[in-house]
Amino acid sequence: MSLVSPRIGLVVASVILAASAFPIVAGAASAAPPPNPSPSAALDKLSPAAERTQVMVLGTFHMRELEGRFRPSMVNALLDRLAAFKPDVVAVETLPGPFIHELELRRDATSIHAELLDGFAGTQLALGHEAQSLLKTDMIAASKAAAAPTPRPADSAALVRRALLSLAAYDLPDALLAWSAAPPADPARARVPAALAAKLDAQLARVNEVQVVALPLARRLGHAEIACVDDFEAPEAMEPLLPALENRGKESPLFAAVGKAAVYEESERRKRAAVAAGDLLPYLRWLNSAAYAALDVDAQWGVFLRAHLKSGADRGRLALWENRNLKIAARIRALTARYVGKRVLVIYGAAHKPFLDAYLGACSDLRIVQPETVLK
Repeated sequence: MSLVSPRIGLVVASVILAASAFPIVAGAASAAPPPNPSPSAALDKLSPAAERTQVMVLGTFHMRELEGRFRPSMVNALLDRLAAFKPDVVAVETLPGPFIHELELRRDATSIHAELLDGFAGTQLALGHEAQSLLKTDMIAASKAAAAPTPRPADSAALVRRALLSLAAYDLPDALLAWSAAPPADPARARVPAALAAKLDAQLARVNEVQVVALPLARRLGHAEIACVDDFEAPEAMEPLLPALENRGKESPLFAAVGKAAVYEESERRKRAAVAAGDLLPYLRWLNSAAYAALDVDAQWGVFLRAHLKSGADRGRLALWENRNLKIAARIRALTARYVGKRVLVIYGAAHKPFLDAYLGACSDLRIVQPETVLK
């Protein structure tokens, strides 16, 4: 009796079949391979450009900076342009529920695990635990239940249940998407404990990229999900670098000068002008330009190759920044497996954009769409 599952066996069989399809032929070894062969480039020749999955990474600033000054009309023009792109799914810079659960289980593995949980997943954990208690479930069971498609058109009871299941699965964007679709005065909402309902409403009112861009766009386009694709540098590799990185300013004055670079002074000037004009579109258009990307990469990350710290922690930090972006790109690429031939919009911090464009651009069967073509 075979101990290999049918699905795994099918994969193994395909590998063996592929290997047997190319027998070694005498003299074949003498043929010179093409210089720097790229498997993705070779596969792209088999992928018609019109059929490729389109991915657009929209670089943004952290809009929580505008708390107290933000008005919904500031993103009206932006939302119109993004809606015209017609993405089939919107992905955001938020940690996925399964990754949060992994961090939760390994909270004491390093000091960074706890720091990530408290700094980047505290809200998901707090609301998630409340929803788990209410539904008498756990993260894994809730995640499986939330993955089931919501009936269309969804009634309020189904939307509220999906919101609670998504909360219990540590998936806050999906929870807010479902919660915002249920009418405020509906009896189904009234069955949610008042304290938890108030917390969900407070989250909807927050000013950040998910609430003011991704959520209204997904609602406008009738989407059933907002994908979370964030990730972080490997904690086990980062922790040993922290002491040297915390003292980097004492060892090299280059780090102190980064924040005063001309590109960031120009960025602040443009942001202030956009806020004063009540329209963030011109500022986001500039943040997504090739000119800004080049200046930002040079100022923010070039310093880690110019400083020459004796510890080598500067180069290690750059390696882990690339490590993080490679993992984010991998999450986006996994998302495209569910949206083959469709359009994916990724809303992310502008510092990540040039790296994500480069890594995703090296994948086969994808077409990278630059926001400049959509925001003009």
